[in-house]
Amino acid sequence: MARERHFEPTSAFLPDLINGWVQVLTRPGQNEYLVQHARSNPLTSFLGVSTFGLLVSLYAATDGSPPFYAAQGSTPAVFLITFFLAAAGFYLSNFLLYLVLKISGGSGNYTSQSNLLSLVLVPFGSILLLVFFTGRVFGLEWGDAFNPLSLSGLVGALVFLLAAYALYQVVQCLKIVHQVRAVSAVYALLALAGAGALLRAALMFVNQEDTLITRLWTFFVQQWNSGIMPRAILGHFWLVLFSIVVAVLVGIVFGVLITLPAHRPRAANLVLLIPFVLFFILWAATSGWFGPDAAAQIDSTTRSWERILRNTGGFFGELLVILGAVVRKPAAIGMIGMGWTAIFYLLYLFGDRASALTLYIAGIILTIPSIALFGVLIPPLGVGAFNAAFALILYAQLPILRNTYTGIMEVEPEIVEAGRGMGMTELQLLLRVKLPLAAPVIKTGIRVSCVMLVGIAAIAAYIGAFTLGEYIFTGISRAQEVRYITGALIVAVFALAVDYLLGWVQERVTPLALKERHKKQKDTELFSE
Repeated sequence: MARERHFEPTSAFLPDLINGWVQVLTRPGQNEYLVQHARSNPLTSFLGVSTFGLLVSLYAATDGSPPFYAAQGSTPAVFLITFFLAAAGFYLSNFLLYLVLKISGGSGNYTSQSNLLSLVLVPFGSILLLVFFTGRVFGLEWGDAFNPLSLSGLVGALVFLLAAYALYQVVQCLKIVHQVRAVSAVYALLALAGAGALLRAALMFVNQEDTLITRLWTFFVQQWNSGIMPRAILGHFWLVLFSIVVAVLVGIVFGVLITLPAHRPRAANLVLLIPFVLFFILWAATSGWFGPDAAAQIDSTTRSWERILRNTGGFFGELLVILGAVVRKPAAIGMIGMGWTAIFYLLYLFGDRASALTLYIAGIILTIPSIALFGVLIPPLGVGAFNAAFALILYAQLPILRNTYTGIMEVEPEIVEAGRGMGMTELQLLLRVKLPLAAPVIKTGIRVSCVMLVGIAAIAAYIGAFTLGEYIFTGISRAQEVRYITGALIVAVFALAVDYLLGWVQERVTPLALKERHKKQKDTELFSE
């Protein structure tokens, strides 16, 4: 049985400690971490943390603005309290980090983690304290830290590089101690930083500090209690959901058509143009081709429907507002319906010959600035939710079209031929073989489109659609920082939540066989490279 290693201090202990700091600073390799990990011991960690606490105490004692906990105290009290908090802060943060890593499957122990991290954080922390002290002596303005043309900007860049270098080394240390991947170590650090941010925010509210965070929260609560914020969130949500549902239907159908072989025009194919005739009749009747009485009757009917839908509140109220805006534009519905029917028929005839042109046009649409597209659509569609929804549907087409086309075309020919050998028709092959195998790629395109539309929907407030962009544009026009930051933050959280939710759904609904198949394909491609 292996004997436990007991540390016996020698006369060369301090030089060995300093040499360990130098080696970690200058040779951040895995072998060096393993060497230092084998040499480390609790006394090394304690001495290093004590040294750093001493430096922090000296810096705080010579600072002109003592910390809040010793504002009325003497210099020795500031010194002792700062020393204690610096050491306790290291060990407490290290313990929380250790708990997160153990929960996520880490195999290290607390003592080893403390020993190795102290070899990294103590020298880096000491260097940063020296930089801050030098900056204070020379009167550097840290407010100009992001100005690259000033001395403060150069020092700020140096601090940033040192912090990034230290973070990289911390991740490497955690990998060595706990035998985990780098991403697990990064997640643990993010969890610790998030906990610290939440604690700091809680202290702001407890102490009733006047900060941007407290002002944002107060404004959010006021807007929520007034009912404006829930309505804006629901308006944003239903606009994105309505647009993405229609975009998915159109994008998948068009994406499937450009994977099929071309068809010759036949008389039987004219049945596909029946929707074109119906949409033409709707447009013609609304435009007065069948007499002013018919047009007036349609206008009166759609106006009353829109009024009923608009006056309906509740959770689905904003969705009904969008439907009312669509119903109110029968002429526009007729034109859009005729256009989509014509495109459907042409893609059916040309098939895969039109794939390059279709994807090219979808790419061009995505490059059009959103405000410009909203403005171009004002003459035929007016302002409001209909204009916004149609523009969002156009923007969502490229990821859905491209992924549908790519997913179907990447299905192995052997699988398709096996299906044909079993007697499947082309429609059966499409529904039972090609689309199920292409489903993960198609879902990825839908996910990209959803996240993209969350951001673009905010700009729709510029043309009268009631979304979270209302806070952004109103805040900018009125120079109200709290208002537009609140709107931007909620849109960002909304986009992240949508991305995470769709990723979770995609993971759950994808069959296990498909997951294993894609994993084998990736492993094969990696091995071949």
